[in-house]
Amino acid sequence: MNNPHKLNNMKNYILALGIAFSLFSCNKNADKILELESEVMTIHDDVMPQMDDIMTLKSKLSRKIMHMDSLQNEGIAGNSIAAERIKATEINQKLNESDKQMMDWMHEFRPDSAKKLKPEETILYFEAQRKKIIEVKEFTSRNIQEAKTFLD
Repeated sequence: MNNPHKLNNMKNYILALGIAFSLFSCNKNADKILELESEVMTIHDDVMPQMDDIMTLKSKLSRKIMHMDSLQNEGIAGNSIAAERIKATEINQKLNESDKQMMDWMHEFRPDSAKKLKPEETILYFEAQRKKIIEVKEFTSRNIQEAKTFLD
């Protein structure tokens, strides 16, 4: 026959293993959440200073556009200046879009609300946010580089 004492010990052992696994799983999820949130914020912190670069470049582009307009008003501008003005306007619009994407991302980013979700959902949230902020960073970097190249 089965020993009831041995059976209780086995149940307690299985229960203890289950609790230990749950705690390990919770800690693993918590660590993953902290890691993802930190990564998202690090990327954000890399992109944020670029917003100042965008404003500086937009100002330089505006001055260049105004200069081209004055040349056109004086009758000095030719087709190459008109094409250059169009390009400057397009780059300026891309810089505006970079700024808008960053502002939109910041307004939509809700880390505190995400932490109230189930751990698995929180992990998915931060993974999605990481993807979004990487896209903002790449888009912004490309547009800044294009503006700098144009202005040089």
